Amino acid sequence: MTAPQPYILIIEDDASMTRFLQTLLRSHDYGVAVAAGGAEGLRSLSGRAPDLVLLDLGLGDMDGVDLLRELRAWSAMPVIVISARERETEKVEALDAGADDYLTKPFGAQELLARIRVALRRPARDAELPLQLGDILVDPAARRVSRGGEPLHLTPTEYKLLLFLLRHAEKVVTHRQILSAVWGPAHVEHHEYVRVHMSQLRQKLETQPAHPRILLTEPGIGYRLVLP
Repeated sequence: MTAPQPYILIIEDDASMTRFLQTLLRSHDYGVAVAAGGAEGLRSLSGRAPDLVLLDLGLGDMDGVDLLRELRAWSAMPVIVISARERETEKVEALDAGADDYLTKPFGAQELLARIRVALRRPARDAELPLQLGDILVDPAARRVSRGGEPLHLTPTEYKLLLFLLRHAEKVVTHRQILSAVWGPAHVEHHEYVRVHMSQLRQKLETQPAHPRILLTEPGIGYRLVLP
C-alpha cells in the first residue's frame, strides 16, 4: 500500500514566492495547500491538519510570530519559517515562539527540501529509550552515557543539557530555551552558562571538539544536535 503524500500548508502573502513553493513541492510529490494571510492560515489549520507548515513572518494581516504562538498553544506540528527578516534577534524570537527551523529569503530549493525532509522525519522521542550517537550510547533510563561500553562521566548539568538536546534532535534550540530548561527561567540571560557547558560536553563527546559533528553551533542563535 502506497504511503500518503506529506501535506504541507504554505502561509505566505507574496504571490511569486507562493507560486515558486507550490511548483517546487508538487514536483517532489508533496500535497500542498496555500493560505495568503494569517487569518486564512489559522482557518486552514483548524481544518485538515498539515504534516508541516511553511510560514512567512511578514504577513499582511498579522505577524507570523503571533500566529506561531497561537498554533503552539495546541499543536506541535513542524513549522519552518521562511522570511526576509534576517536579524538574529528576529530569528531567535521565531524559534523561541516554537519554530522548528528558519530559512532567510532568498534560499535555495535544495536547502528548503532538505530542511523539510529533516522536519518530517523527526520523531517524537521517547525520553527513556537508549539512543546511539555514533559510538556513544545514551541510556536515559539507566542515566548512563558510554563510548564503546566504557562509561563517560558527565556532570549533572552536562547530562541534563545533553538530554534536552537529544529530545530536540535535529532542531535549532535557542540559548533562552536551553537556559530555561536546564538552569531555570531565572537564568535565561546567562548565555555564558551554555557556552561553557557546551564546550565541556564537546570535549567528552566529540572526536574532534574543535570541529564538532554532533553538537553544532547556530551562530548568534543557539545549537543543534545532529544525529549521525
